Amino acid sequence: MLSLLKNPRFMLIGLVPPSEAKEKTLADFKEVQSLVHTFGGTVYAAIAQNSTRGNSSTYIGTGKTREVAKAIVKKKIDIIVINDSLEPNQLYTLKNIFEQSKPNILIWDKIDLILHIFKKHASTALAKLQIKLADIRHMGPQLYGMGLALSQQGGGIGTRGVGETNTEIMKRHWKHEIRNVEKKLDKLTLSQRQQMNRRQKTGLLTISIIGYTNAGKTTLFNTLAKKSNPVKNVLFTTLDSSVGKFYLPEIGHVELLSDTIGFIKDLPPQLIEAFKSTLMETANADLLLHVIDTSDPLIKDKITVVEEILRNLGIETKKQIYIFNKIDIAKKVNRIDLEKQYRAFHPQFISAKNKAGISPLIEAIEKELASSIKLGNHF
Repeated sequence: MLSLLKNPRFMLIGLVPPSEAKEKTLADFKEVQSLVHTFGGTVYAAIAQNSTRGNSSTYIGTGKTREVAKAIVKKKIDIIVINDSLEPNQLYTLKNIFEQSKPNILIWDKIDLILHIFKKHASTALAKLQIKLADIRHMGPQLYGMGLALSQQGGGIGTRGVGETNTEIMKRHWKHEIRNVEKKLDKLTLSQRQQMNRRQKTGLLTISIIGYTNAGKTTLFNTLAKKSNPVKNVLFTTLDSSVGKFYLPEIGHVELLSDTIGFIKDLPPQLIEAFKSTLMETANADLLLHVIDTSDPLIKDKITVVEEILRNLGIETKKQIYIFNKIDIAKKVNRIDLEKQYRAFHPQFISAKNKAGISPLIEAIEKELASSIKLGNHF
């Protein structure tokens, strides 16, 4: 059904804690709307439930569920996206309720939406396998939920009905699929690691560009590595690590520069785990260039998100340069405040698009790498 839908009509649903600022709520919905746009759909309705915690059964409660059911019909909704990670029983319950308003309606949580976007953008065998692994792991508990529901319908306590048997079959198939994908992924990861080891033996250092998705990482990569990778105003354009050569004029040495997948708020642990192979370039980099959208009103929140993910990956101790990008469109930016708060990360202010501030940035990179290059006997 999904492949037959052209420009599917989406509805967004999210919880809004009473203490949360209105600007933050709007930003969260706007980000999910951007994800929907990246997928190829259009948002026709958005419903918020004032609550700090989701209902254990329907996530949004009985009253709000009735409101959503009416909106599905009125707005002709094809796909509902809940801005959270839901339990399998919650998704199963909501689907049963909303199918009464529209048969075959799709109910996704945020992980589902991101995975569908990943599937559309993946191009290499490595990325496709990583996405498949994350998808299988995410779908497994949902399959258990369906099997459990069938079991409950098929018999009472102490009985062994068809549903219970189906659950066991689903679990065995799920585990078998995971093992198969992991074996294929291990082979590709080993090949990637061997390639990285060969690079290190040549004495090349690696610089990795990281940051919140859509901060301008690929534009900076193209500028520094003189590449022409596609740049679009959508989230998750980059799924695979792109590697190019980067010349440092003062030092007179060529290093490697890599562009990686963008991070996002509440990126689920299983997705981070699945993309560890892609992030291997980042984990082994000699220097991280943290690109930040200076025009973003939630700039400090986005910096925190990236820092937390780096901490989860165990690479927050890497040398970093904070690059405040998009200064050409940023308004009311307090450079002095940012320089003071993040001085440990040698802040640089640039416009990757207009190439403003690139020369000082290169000088800062050379300064950070100088000691490593000397230790590596590059001269």
